[in-house]
Amino acid sequence: MLIGDKLLRWARQMFQVGRPADLPEIMTRGIHDAFGVPQVALKVWEVAAPFSQEPFAQGVSDDVKSLANSLTSPYCGINSGFDAVRWLDQPDQAASMALVALRRPNAAHASGLLVLASPDAQRYEAGMATDFLERLAELGSAAISRLQD
Repeated sequence: MLIGDKLLRWARQMFQVGRPADLPEIMTRGIHDAFGVPQVALKVWEVAAPFSQEPFAQGVSDDVKSLANSLTSPYCGINSGFDAVRWLDQPDQAASMALVALRRPNAAHASGLLVLASPDAQRYEAGMATDFLERLAELGSAAISRLQD
């Protein structure tokens, strides 16, 4: 199946989520299943009050927020011990990773971070093309807007 078709199916899954609090789980599971990403994690901050106690809105350090704000494009490379790696189920298995900042439209600062990780040290390499990850960021950002004020 072509990557565009997979991206469309992932987006459709997010459109069909009835309960906004289920979005982060649907998003991460969809990336895992559709694109074969071994580990995926997502955290969202600046969420509306009804979602502030959800697991996806907890455990985000100021360092992670600062890192996400600094990303003008997805980070791809080795796991350098980023705090966000702790969000993964098996952080010790993350040899390479992509960090994808999620932003509200026209916002300078990030309000979420998507972590994609692999035990393959070469899956996410510095210098790799990031257009696909940028599309994930656009769609993911639009989806999580349902969780924000």
